[in-house]
Amino acid sequence: MPIKIAGITLYELKEISEKLKGKVTSRTLRNYIKQRKLRAKKVAGRWYVSDVALREYFNVGESQKGRKKRFD
Repeated sequence: MPIKIAGITLYELKEISEKLKGKVTSRTLRNYIKQRKLRAKKVAGRWYVSDVALREYFNVGESQKGRKKRFD
């Protein structure tokens, strides 16, 4: 279940993967974080991605040379 803090919604990597119907695994999301493609914070051993970071990720993918970002 997403967490709301100060008007920001935070998602665990597993939740994002489930919302994308498993098209992107938690492992792939961790790789995106390491590659700095996706902004996230690690708290108590778990990665959290904000709704803002998700919007930025998808917007960047659409604006790059008119191509949409592909998922692995």
